Amino acid sequence: MRREAAAPFFSMLRGMAAAVAAQLAGGFEEAEVRAMLARADEAFQADIPFIPEVGADNPWLKSLVGVAWLSGVWLQLEKRGWSLPRISLATQKALAAFAQSSLPAEKRSAMGAAMCSPELAEKIAARSRERRFPDDWLVEAVLPREGESFDVGYDVFKCPVVQYLEERGLRRFAAWFCRDDYPLHAAMGVRLERTRTLADGADRCDFRLKLCEEPFTQIME
Repeated sequence: MRREAAAPFFSMLRGMAAAVAAQLAGGFEEAEVRAMLARADEAFQADIPFIPEVGADNPWLKSLVGVAWLSGVWLQLEKRGWSLPRISLATQKALAAFAQSSLPAEKRSAMGAAMCSPELAEKIAARSRERRFPDDWLVEAVLPREGESFDVGYDVFKCPVVQYLEERGLRRFAAWFCRDDYPLHAAMGVRLERTRTLADGADRCDFRLKLCEEPFTQIME
């Protein structure tokens, strides 16, 4: 990825850093948290050229950039003896708080409705079929058949997040990062169901989304 393509996400990463810092405050001194985040940011800046190119117009690009930055945080926590389940749980809570604090409820609701739109799913799938970027997600839209209760689905056959983690020697993080999808969807009022992922060795990730009227949280222990 070109550095200028990553620049629009720097403000998002600062917000994520604040949420992560708040989540880690109970386990570390403030100075140590600042040091961890500074090292994570240095690692991210050095890794930008290695982030797969998927196109600036990709609606999922921010997820890839977020994982690249969080990888540095996870490495810092691993060095301090945290297990991946513990790191994952703290990250999910931080991302849920970040999503809820950075966007007003009305906007999150509108985004959730858009996420569950068949029109958007078909648009994302059509973009994927163009294969403008070899490392991009390979996606098929899935619409519910009679008797199925989800609003819209995606079958993902190629994932640049998994590719990035493999290439950076961080494959062990992949399945745990997948859990972050649940609280982020929940913050938008969308319940995510998934039975398999590429990170776990399956042939696809089977995202199934359902728009919910009542607020809820979805943290995966």
